[in-house]
Amino acid sequence: MISDEDKDRVRAATDLVQLVQETVELKPRGQEFWGCCPFHGEKTPSFHVIPATQVWHCFGCGEGGDCFTYVMKRENLSFPESIRYLADRAGIEIADDVAAGARRGTKRSRIIDVCEETCSFYHTMLMRGKDGRGREYFASRGLGSGVCQRYRLGFAPGRGALVSHLSSAGFTPREMVDANVAIRRDRGGLSDRFYERVMFPIFDEQGRCIAFGGRIMGAGEPKYLNTAETPVFHKKRNLYGFNWAKEHIVAANEAVVVEGYTDAIGCWEAGIKNVVATLGTALTEHHVKTLARFAKRIVYLFDGDAAGQKAAERAIQFVEHGSIDLRCVILPDDLDPADFIASRGGEELRGMLDRAEPLLDFVFRKLEDRSDTSTPGGRARALEDALRLIYPLRDSYMIDTYYMQIADRVGADADMVRQAAPRVFRTVEAEERTRRERERRYAGARQQQGGARGSVAREDDEFSEEPYDYLPAEAGEMPGEPAAPARAAAAAPQVLTDLERRSLAGERELLCLLTSYPDSFRPFADRITEIDWVDARGEAIAWAVLATPEGSAVPDVMSAVRAVCPEAPQLVSAGTIAATSAHPTETNIEFLLDTLELYTVRRRMKAAQARLRSDRSLTSEVRREMAIQATRDAARVRELERAVEGVADPFRTMDAAQGGTT
Repeated sequence: MISDEDKDRVRAATDLVQLVQETVELKPRGQEFWGCCPFHGEKTPSFHVIPATQVWHCFGCGEGGDCFTYVMKRENLSFPESIRYLADRAGIEIADDVAAGARRGTKRSRIIDVCEETCSFYHTMLMRGKDGRGREYFASRGLGSGVCQRYRLGFAPGRGALVSHLSSAGFTPREMVDANVAIRRDRGGLSDRFYERVMFPIFDEQGRCIAFGGRIMGAGEPKYLNTAETPVFHKKRNLYGFNWAKEHIVAANEAVVVEGYTDAIGCWEAGIKNVVATLGTALTEHHVKTLARFAKRIVYLFDGDAAGQKAAERAIQFVEHGSIDLRCVILPDDLDPADFIASRGGEELRGMLDRAEPLLDFVFRKLEDRSDTSTPGGRARALEDALRLIYPLRDSYMIDTYYMQIADRVGADADMVRQAAPRVFRTVEAEERTRRERERRYAGARQQQGGARGSVAREDDEFSEEPYDYLPAEAGEMPGEPAAPARAAAAAPQVLTDLERRSLAGERELLCLLTSYPDSFRPFADRITEIDWVDARGEAIAWAVLATPEGSAVPDVMSAVRAVCPEAPQLVSAGTIAATSAHPTETNIEFLLDTLELYTVRRRMKAAQARLRSDRSLTSEVRREMAIQATRDAARVRELERAVEGVADPFRTMDAAQGGTT
């Protein structure tokens, strides 16, 4: 367990602006930094970082938080892993508070420990082992000792050598099986999963070994044997070499994707550093999302064989992912990238990458080349093939443009393509439905036979995102109060009225300013008590800020806030007024307080009116007092409306000033 003291040390050592700028271009706007969100495709910046409070928020997808939540989302890490990630980045050693001698770490961390130890063992067997076949194989591929050391390549001797080594290092059979470096025999014993293969360790983004790819050195099947899915490795998500290529991808604003380990290594050794490789799969949506965080252009570098062209066709489904420019290069003479570099050099390959063709143009051109569109039959086949290819894009607003491109390529009328499309799309949809049903039955049969190891979530399931004005049911409870009965665990979000939604937005703006300028709010403490908060967490945050001593540094204020509300980073980052308003901070404070009081009084008046209409048990005295209060409230509403109207809209004045003539 990581102590609160260590969390605070890591947080204090992390500059959120610098962290985000590793992959996102940020531009200053007032006291904040704005850029395009790395978590969803957009062309207009809606993502901001507030340096004073070290929080971030995206108004497009609603995500927000502090440095830990940012790294959790960017790197797909758990909360403890995000702390360790940032601790490693800052050179901070995290103290373990477990008993001396006890094994530390979660299941994920132990699997990584197993993989790291396995990687070291395989590398030692390659470099210094008695069996020299691995060294001979790599040398025959032009991969000398220096290359093997740089990429930690290895050799798996098999025959229980790895299991024996890991056992002596203190790892349990369960941990070896979970890391998929060992398998159980029928009689319960363990054997090495990989034997007599050269080994390519696969690393995560932080450079930790998480899996392996093993290649047979002679005849035999399978040619490649990869680690199966584990809690730390997913072949549809991970990319080989991303740990080495990431900074080069950012610098070039371009990622090159190849399909083999030696292809990636060959590119790196030739000076083309922004290269990653898929892991026995075609390019997936997860791969594209990962690369799109770091680059705006992805070049898919295919082997020159038919399989490479098929891979290009499958990648069409990603051509409209965000603002990504997806291109491809097919190498001539059926060469793979490593062979191409060996025969023609890295400079020639670099030139081909610079001239990469838009993926859709390439695929349509290849369809045209392999079909005789001069005959009616050939034209019909080409038309159906082209429509099948764009089936994943059938709901695109660009679909009519694709129809016209197909018409030009196959020599048909655009209307003919439009008429044929629904029939072809229905056919493909039926085939997809049949395929999914077959896979479902197969998975069910495997589970009944014991092939499934328990119910797990599908790796490609999307999580639901909360909207900007989301308010959980328990938000009405003050911190420290007991939660509502068991229903709270599965309670639905509260349904807010329009007036409550406006109030909630104002509360988040107020909290954003309050945490950035705590001393400026202290003279207005009495007015804050008059606010009827829609989200009680906001009230707890406000009082935590005002309870800090005058002159407290903003980081100390944020520590006090997090102590009363763990969700504070998400809540206090969702304001824009500091960046959009040209008014002084004091004017914005008064504007927000006037606005929130206005909403409070209006909601009070509305509640009183409803009570007067519905509660027949009210005495005449109570009704008279309520009428007097309503008169006072109406007068106060008029005062507040005049005060708010007397201030130019602070959310627009800066935009107007920037857009005016000089």
